[in-house]
Amino acid sequence: MKNVLVTGINGFVGSHLLNELTTYNYKVFGVGKEKQSYQNLKNYYSVDLYNSNTVNEINFSSLDYVVHLAGLAAVGPSFESPIQYLNTNLDIQINLFEACLKQNSFPTFLIISSGSLYNPNQKLPLNETALIEASSPYAVSKIGQEELAKYYRKRGFKCIIARPFNHIGPGQGLGFITPDLAHQIFYNLKNKKNELLVGNLEAKRDYTDVRDIVRGYRLLIEKGQDGETYNLCSGKSYSGKSILNKMLDFEKLNFKIVKDPLKYRSLDIKNIYGSYKKINQATGWEPFFDINQSIKDILSYWKNLV
Repeated sequence: MKNVLVTGINGFVGSHLLNELTTYNYKVFGVGKEKQSYQNLKNYYSVDLYNSNTVNEINFSSLDYVVHLAGLAAVGPSFESPIQYLNTNLDIQINLFEACLKQNSFPTFLIISSGSLYNPNQKLPLNETALIEASSPYAVSKIGQEELAKYYRKRGFKCIIARPFNHIGPGQGLGFITPDLAHQIFYNLKNKKNELLVGNLEAKRDYTDVRDIVRGYRLLIEKGQDGETYNLCSGKSYSGKSILNKMLDFEKLNFKIVKDPLKYRSLDIKNIYGSYKKINQATGWEPFFDINQSIKDILSYWKNLV
């Protein structure tokens, strides 16, 4: 049985990754800033990863892998809080590696980067050799995380980098397109409001179900190569408008769509999607959930929550 530490275990992706790993008989240790694990995980550390002293309370000696999910994960808010994004995402990764060094422990790290760091103005689909671009403070922080991984490989660690594109699914919190739309639909329906406020729905993104994403993470710690970078994506792009239309069609609803200037970003990529050829060749991974199933499950989740 292999031992895996998952940072950000209480988050959207962390909860799904816990289910994936335990299904395949991994012993999972979780880290979260909350006092208790939301999933009642026994091997749980309530630790502020931003504080190097508390990170040293984690016992790294028995670990085979660290899957580093924790950090700030939304592109939009990073424009308003660039220093917070850079400090948080870089400092907590440094603290993890340095704590391992102090304990003379060298688990393999899976660093979760992002497909949002690619320059979209090049031939699509984007593979791992495509040009990257500092298009947001969030992207800058992810580029920094990748560079830190390169540095700590020189200190003796094995590091694999995952670049997931947009991922969606049941359990995702507000601040992202699918939960924001689904929440607004059911909230307005409940409160008898007949309009939806939306931002730029023309932008097209590559969406992958979170359950496929975490399966990819498991396969990468099993079969990924040290020092390599892997995209996790669907290889297709969908506009926000098409996602909203699917939601309304599935629920047989009709709303007046109103553009809200406050929901628009200063920089917004028109279209982006990636290639998952490399991870498919290395691990056999490919998406299982299609976008229609993902959207239906998201709607079901929010219908029960609102």
